[in-house]
Amino acid sequence: MYDAEGHNAPINPLPPVVTLLVVLIAAVEAIFQLGEAGIIGGATGAAWRIMIADQFGFSNAAVYLMWDTGQYPPELMVRFVSYMFVHANFVATLFSVVFILALGKFVAERVHWLAFLAIFFGSGILAALAQAIVMGRTMAMLGAGAASYGLIGALSWILFTEQRAAGQNGLRAFRLIAALGVLLAVFSILFGGHDWFERVAGFFIGFGICAALRPVAGAGLTYWRDRMRRGRDMDI
Repeated sequence: MYDAEGHNAPINPLPPVVTLLVVLIAAVEAIFQLGEAGIIGGATGAAWRIMIADQFGFSNAAVYLMWDTGQYPPELMVRFVSYMFVHANFVATLFSVVFILALGKFVAERVHWLAFLAIFFGSGILAALAQAIVMGRTMAMLGAGAASYGLIGALSWILFTEQRAAGQNGLRAFRLIAALGVLLAVFSILFGGHDWFERVAGFFIGFGICAALRPVAGAGLTYWRDRMRRGRDMDI
């Protein structure tokens, strides 16, 4: 970044869409922390995280209830999005914020802000749905883990296309997800849990969405529009 006089600015600003996501996640966690510290909320403040998680966390049981009854009330559908902003603890929130700050900045500077939101929320929503289908009725989800891994998928696709455009094989683009995949495997073995599935699903979904919205380096949806036009011209 440069200031008005052409000098390097000390801080490279974040894209507004990344800032907005981080502020929302941090604000929710700040309320929980203040409640748990007894600063706000009185006697019930310490239980706010559990109460909000029960009401806005993603619930596989709620998904199967909707499928069984054929009814999709808004208070259950909203969980596909709201669960990303409610984390199990401060550490989980911190990891999400760090991931979104680091990865989100890279991705948001290379795609339209609407494409960025499509990658983030699309990864979170579809990974939650995939997790419900695979893991059954009894599981639940909290936090932006799946959406954050969707950003890793987007980053991997962007690096892959840029490296291919530079005449490289593109395999170096997958070093980050390879390293994180090893860490996920180690944590799953040591501590158990099933959050590895939602994160892996988020990666592949984010990779696919970014590939659709930014198919080649430096090109967005105009690439598909131009291809369709060329196809029509050839038919004529």
